Amino acid sequence: MRRTRIKMMAAVMAATMLLGGCGDALYDLTDDEENVIVNYAAHIVTKYNTYQREGLTYVSPEEPEETVQEDVSVPQTPDAQGASEAGTSAPAEDTAPAVSVAAAGSASLDQLFGADGIQMTYAGAQLAPGYMEGDYYEMTPDAGKKYLVLSIDVANTGADGAGLDILSVNPKFTVVLNQSVKSTAETTLLDTDFSTYQGTIPAGGSTRLVLVFQVPDDVASADSVELYVQMDQMIQIIL
Repeated sequence: MRRTRIKMMAAVMAATMLLGGCGDALYDLTDDEENVIVNYAAHIVTKYNTYQREGLTYVSPEEPEETVQEDVSVPQTPDAQGASEAGTSAPAEDTAPAVSVAAAGSASLDQLFGADGIQMTYAGAQLAPGYMEGDYYEMTPDAGKKYLVLSIDVANTGADGAGLDILSVNPKFTVVLNQSVKSTAETTLLDTDFSTYQGTIPAGGSTRLVLVFQVPDDVASADSVELYVQMDQMIQIIL
């Protein structure tokens, strides 16, 4: 009986192959239809294969993997999230916040660095693309920077010459400009650098010393200047 069925199947397949060369064109199968036919043919061949020892093993068609869309949302910062919940936008990043320096107290230049007969007076601030001492020493700021130069007049009001040694206390100066720009004083080779000055002021004489800072070159004015000095502690200087 089994051999009869196999012969019948062989005859049907042979007839199909012989008659497929004439008549209408072959039907174009879709991928799903081809998979159905292939699985059915495999089932029949396996069923009547006398050499098959392990029985029919059905292999299901591969199902397309389900695409999982990843969450690519950007987490909000606490400031942005709070602004969003309040219905307002977060502040722009280029808005310069006010800068402050914690100081233990305040004092004048005379109180911090003065000596008998020495009087120190803040003489203003100036923005400049460079700085030159006399005609022999020129300073150039870094790219994208300009100089902020603070001038300090030192006068000897006494009857004798007075020595002044600021270098010995090793002060570190910081400036806050326009409440938004913070900078530390440059270490220079200037003879008139206030932070490293050592010299004698003759009786009745005076000299102008400077502190030089680098600030961004888009700073247009020096309307507000706060000066601080770090020695044993941070102190704000009254200008």
